Amino acid sequence: MNNNEKEVRGLKRKMSLGEKIKCVFWSIAVLLFSFWMSSAWPLLALLYVVDLYWMHYIPWDWWKNLKNKFLRETMSWVDSIIFAIVAVWILQNFFFQNFQIPTTSLEKTMLAGDYLLVSKYHYGPRVPMTPLSLPIFQHTITIGNTNLCKSYLDSPQLEYNRKPGLTDVKRGDIVVFNYPMGDSIMVNHPEEDYYQAKHNLTLQGCSQAQMERMMGPVYRRPVDRCENYVKRCVGLPGETLKIVERQVYINDEPMDNPSELQQVRWVYTNQPNAVITNSYWHSLGVYTRGNGSTLNPDVLEFAPDQVARVASYLGIEPDSATGKYNHLYRVNLTEAKCAQLEKKKEVAWVRFEPTEMQSFADVFPQSPLFRWQQNNFGPLWIPKKGESIELTPETEALYGRCIRVYEGNTLTRNEQGQYLLNGEVATNYTFQMDYYWMMGDNRDNSLDSRFWGFVPESHIVGTPLFIWISIDQETGEWRWDRLFKKVRGL
Repeated sequence: MNNNEKEVRGLKRKMSLGEKIKCVFWSIAVLLFSFWMSSAWPLLALLYVVDLYWMHYIPWDWWKNLKNKFLRETMSWVDSIIFAIVAVWILQNFFFQNFQIPTTSLEKTMLAGDYLLVSKYHYGPRVPMTPLSLPIFQHTITIGNTNLCKSYLDSPQLEYNRKPGLTDVKRGDIVVFNYPMGDSIMVNHPEEDYYQAKHNLTLQGCSQAQMERMMGPVYRRPVDRCENYVKRCVGLPGETLKIVERQVYINDEPMDNPSELQQVRWVYTNQPNAVITNSYWHSLGVYTRGNGSTLNPDVLEFAPDQVARVASYLGIEPDSATGKYNHLYRVNLTEAKCAQLEKKKEVAWVRFEPTEMQSFADVFPQSPLFRWQQNNFGPLWIPKKGESIELTPETEALYGRCIRVYEGNTLTRNEQGQYLLNGEVATNYTFQMDYYWMMGDNRDNSLDSRFWGFVPESHIVGTPLFIWISIDQETGEWRWDRLFKKVRGL
């Protein structure tokens, strides 16, 4: 073949009808995707499409002419794998993602062991902030129980940018989001919350040097590579939330509770030898062993000789004749299951957990300025884009992380007590993003916004569409009645 023939060999070849259809289809798809993304970068794929189906300047299928059968088959597999990775990357980042419910924080709405198909286009997909990442693996390449390495490259990092979606986040929606406190990971204890560990060590009086030695090296994780959480959206931007005796109020109006809302009750039997069996708990749908990735069951049993240590909180008196206590249980129950349990002949009473048994120290914002509990909380204003707050020690405790971490500012105080925002004296701050308040339906067994605060819009991933697989974490059995069950909000 002479040079002239080489120059025009792509133009001489005629396109088949199938190639014409594919070329037009994929060209339109690339153009629409580029328009949707408001970016010219996807147009680079247009060069590939035009050359693959029309110009043929680059021999993309060169491996098909290899004489060595092994190499030819190997390259065929490589070609298919690369295509699959690219296709899954696009689907996972812009349209759909698989998500497993790891814990019981949304019981009984969602069950540990449910596998969900999450829609990213409902609230508008985020442009990947960490574009060089492998699909399927959230942050770590794992084989079996072995973590091999990170599934992404730290650079480049892109600014937060969300494309138009079908709807906004609404109250009552079940939402998948990146864990807001998951940006700092302890190398020696990757499964633990860095900020909670630091808070606990501070309460113990540890110095900074002691904390660094005990926690070990810490590395940063990008927003879109943080762990995925799923909770129910309870509070929207600009609203004021409070919790009074377990009831959530929005702008002083009581919120409708989910039908499957669970809360902790204490159950006391009517005599020392009266027990509630595991089979009965199972009939109520209550876990008596571990649940998913946690080791805590939904019911704890206190034998008569163990009841004394909590008796004063619950107002329990020993039997006057024998001096003995009866069996006591701490269990997560819905209202319907609680009513069913109260009718059982072995049960003397069923009560809510007293507020005296709840901690102040672990509840957001973990500040001595606020004495809130998980079931008596607030009032708290949820930040809204464009709205301003006055900078005070109280608002710094509540919104300091939003200002510094989520919105990327520096906020300090000088010797005169003035606030310095990015080096300039400031008395007010205007939020650049919307924020949300997320809570689990298993209210007393859920690590949610009551403990770590607001969820920025930049952390929102999507909303579940339906359950495509469900496997009981206790028995390993498939829950066939939950397959393809649609996930609904309130």
